[in-house]
This record gives sequence, structure tokens and C-alpha cells, in this order.
Amino acid sequence: MFRGDRPLPDFNRPIILVDDGLASGFTLRAAIRALRRNGAANLILAVPTAHSESVQMILEEIEAVYCPNLRSGLSFAVADAYEEWSDLDEQEVIRILQKFASGNSRSHSY
Repeated sequence: MFRGDRPLPDFNRPIILVDDGLASGFTLRAAIRALRRNGAANLILAVPTAHSESVQMILEEIEAVYCPNLRSGLSFAVADAYEEWSDLDEQEVIRILQKFASGNSRSHSY
């Protein structure tokens, strides 16, 4: 849905996965499996905040993790690491992707 009619990219190069944060890691693990099925061999995760246990689980499935804010404890919500947080629905994500695809990325308001 988000890719539209564009073909899959070339997965025969390092791929940097970017996420806003890693809580349980289940969604990211699904993305990793999908990328591996499509030939990705070198996966790197860049995430600004994550739960330390989730990072340990993900390390077994990817080549590197870059995370400046590791957290621990019983309760962890990605949103707690941000001063401002809001969820985006699918239509908003599509609008943002279309805006960037059309070259209007310089003046953006989310």
C-alpha cells in the first residue's frame, strides 16, 4: 500500500532500517523476516530509543544496531522518550510519502 506501484528496491546492499523506537520488537521482527525473504543480507537498525531486552533479541537477527537511548525496566513506551508524540494514521503516511515523491519535501508540515 505505501510503496504504490513502485517495484521493490535492490536488496543486495546494506539496508538501514529506521524506527521511531523499539518496545517489544515484534513489528520490527516481521519487517526483518520480510526483508530477508526478499534477499536482504546486511541489515542495520537505527533507532533513537529502545528497551534493552528488545535490542538483545533483535541483535540475533541483524548485523548492527545504533541506539543512543537504551532503557530498561518493567514498563517501556516509545512515546515516553519524546517531548512531543502523535500517532499517524495510514492516510497521513500516504500523504507524506506522496509529498516527498513529488519533490515538495522542503516545506513540510506534519
